[in-house]
Amino acid sequence: MIRIRVERNEQAEIERVLITGHADFDESGKDIVCAAVSGISIGMVNAIEEMFGVQMHADDDGDGKVDCRIPLHLDDPEKLAKIRLLLEAMVVSLRNMADEFPSYVKIRER
Repeated sequence: MIRIRVERNEQAEIERVLITGHADFDESGKDIVCAAVSGISIGMVNAIEEMFGVQMHADDDGDGKVDCRIPLHLDDPEKLAKIRLLLEAMVVSLRNMADEFPSYVKIRER
């Protein structure tokens, strides 16, 4: 099961998206659910990092884990708003995966 936790601040803005686990929809290399979640999350994190020159993922990310956080040192409001917009788009896509494959992907917000 892939578990996605979306953490928001008091203004309901995304601060962190933590993705852990494996879908186990099919065998490794054929698991379309895992591939889709990985493509959505890793693709967006890599795009944000390249476009804005910030590190979004945790250093200990590895197999079955993506820990994406808004950088604490980011003080450019325009850049921050753009990053949050892209993260919201990522969460919409991940929510769609959870809706389509509820036995394999769970998403929770707090």
